[in-house]
Amino acid sequence: MNVGEKIRYFRKVKNLSQQELAAGICSVPYLSKIENSVTEPSEEIQQLLAERLAIRLNATNEKSIIQNYVDLFYSLYKRDYQTAQKQYDYLIDSPSQSVEEDILNKIFKSIYIMMTTQGINGVTEMLNEVAYIDDVIKGEKAFYYFIARSQLSFYMEEFEDSYNYMLKAEKLAEEYRFQEWERGYMLYMIGLTANLLFKNIIALEYTQSALTIFEKNYFFKRCADCRIILSIVHTRIKNFDESVKQLLLAETIANSFGDEPLKGIIYHNLGSIANHKGETEKAIEQYSQSLKAKETEPLIAKIMTIYALIKSYEKANQPAKGLKLLDIWMDQVKDNPIYRGYELHFLYYKELFTHGELIEPTVRFMIKEMIPYFKKRNEWIFLAEYYPVLGKYFENNQKYKQASMYYNSAMDAMRKMYDQGVTYI
Repeated sequence: MNVGEKIRYFRKVKNLSQQELAAGICSVPYLSKIENSVTEPSEEIQQLLAERLAIRLNATNEKSIIQNYVDLFYSLYKRDYQTAQKQYDYLIDSPSQSVEEDILNKIFKSIYIMMTTQGINGVTEMLNEVAYIDDVIKGEKAFYYFIARSQLSFYMEEFEDSYNYMLKAEKLAEEYRFQEWERGYMLYMIGLTANLLFKNIIALEYTQSALTIFEKNYFFKRCADCRIILSIVHTRIKNFDESVKQLLLAETIANSFGDEPLKGIIYHNLGSIANHKGETEKAIEQYSQSLKAKETEPLIAKIMTIYALIKSYEKANQPAKGLKLLDIWMDQVKDNPIYRGYELHFLYYKELFTHGELIEPTVRFMIKEMIPYFKKRNEWIFLAEYYPVLGKYFENNQKYKQASMYYNSAMDAMRKMYDQGVTYI
């Protein structure tokens, strides 16, 4: 990146107009020529512009700067949040004086926020500020940028985007030398997002590769994370014995560290196994135990369990308990774009619990709001669930043309699931 590009970058980051930056230093047309690399400014003008922007224009030791941020990422990876906070405070409080520093600052600040809060407050804006600097975000910086982008998409429940960003990071990992733990984290994230996209074979392959690295380096909690993913996939393909085995190994680790949130995840998946086996009451018990273990966790860590418990109450024909649970959580997902999908699910089940059957207003809601939302997001797994519900409703009301349309849509959703490698059973 040349001098002019650096000046333009920081002028935009600091929200200065060309008039404000140029005042008393040079003319606006001359500054425009500098920024567009039409002319090279004198040393004096370079220095004055750099002073006004509070930056340096000379080259920096990028390797050293990157390493400081990678050390922060390593602490986050180990879940050593106390050390990570000290590193973060030191790095973030230091003003960025070069483009490279500013980009790394925004990338790793984003990663820190997401990994410590499981939230995305301010992250989108930071990553968007650096996204257009194509000639700077290359090599190692690009690897971490794709990691951050993948995490952001993950927390926004845009799992396809999250998965694709991690695949981009994987390509860079093949070209550049990264530490083994970094490769392990990348492989784990690919396995995790593949699992959420129901790409079972890919999820098993990448998660097992990540587990091998974590076991080799004695990162036990990360090992537990991998075993949970493996359990989910084995549950999905009805290999229940292997699924339980993986969860028991993960539970041993959770008990060793007294990790209640991890236990909550394990209980959730034990509930999923019971649900797949048709043991609805046992599933309800496990999901309830999971919510209790996750009591101090943020909503994003609980939401899947809440949804699973609501569905189990519907299956067990316990509408009163379902409505009570919905009353607790409905307001927390309302009007929050991150939880819009869950809000739609909750509204559907609230109507179902209240009326005991599908009624016309609920059908209109499904057609006008639910179906378009999940269709736009290509969430075929939910469409394959809700289309037959609509088909049955219209069939029961002797509207066979509409019933046929939704049954055909259900079949189409199933085909698209398989086309995308989804093998949900």
